[in-house]
Amino acid sequence: METELNKFKPKVLKVIREKLNNYSIDFEVTINEEETNKIAYTTQEKYDKLREKNPSLSVLRKTFKLDL
Repeated sequence: METELNKFKPKVLKVIREKLNNYSIDFEVTINEEETNKIAYTTQEKYDKLREKNPSLSVLRKTFKLDL
């Protein structure tokens, strides 16, 4: 993605500078390499994700004999 942005940077900058009549404008691409969150799709994945946030959920499930 960074390479694509840098490839089109001159064209984008030209348009922005002309439209705003400000030729000192520039932009910089910064990559934030955080781990992406995995989205839970199945019922089991959703339960596991909620259980990570609140461990008491497993006790509640066992107490009331709940299924997923």
